[in-house]
Amino acid sequence: MKTRPLSYGVVQLRDISGPRTVARLWCAQCGETLDLTLNSNHNADAVERRARAKGWDCDKNRASRTICPDCKARPRTVVRPIPPKPPAAPRPVAAKPAPPITMEIPMTSVRPATPDERMRIRHKLDEVFDDSKGMYLDGFSDQRVAEDLKLPRKMIEQIREAAYGPIRTDPEIDQLRTDIAALIAQASTLANRLAEVEKRFQPR
Repeated sequence: MKTRPLSYGVVQLRDISGPRTVARLWCAQCGETLDLTLNSNHNADAVERRARAKGWDCDKNRASRTICPDCKARPRTVVRPIPPKPPAAPRPVAAKPAPPITMEIPMTSVRPATPDERMRIRHKLDEVFDDSKGMYLDGFSDQRVAEDLKLPRKMIEQIREAAYGPIRTDPEIDQLRTDIAALIAQASTLANRLAEVEKRFQPR
């Protein structure tokens, strides 16, 4: 019998009280999360009931039906169909063809993430982003996460800022990077001087 995937993720957390396992739900509309502590007898039906008790709409097998209380309270916008326009009268043939009209589409626009993509991004960020320091772990960035998940970098940036806020720079790391760059430049200068000195003592 085929088992349907769960609409929430099981995440291991560590805090001042020690390690614990939670069921993490994501709102399909705004990305807000809800963590429910799990015991050894993990039951999906119980997770669904507990989420509903906190005011969430929840379906244990359909992530698109997981809605937080704030989004439930917002009125939905009714989109009315626009009636088709009557066909325009034929235009007279011009002596010269008009130059083509080109439209530039801004490259910064990005389509909204699907519930499945949002869940994949949040899982990845939980692994590689240090929430307490507000920065990625070594070697990771919005671009690296986008390449790993094969998704637009702008989508990763939007969901990361919504969940954790802007990246905070660590002054100590910045200073270390400046010192390392200075040492590399100094080593390069010394290497050039050594090469010049060695040329003087080579037999001719």
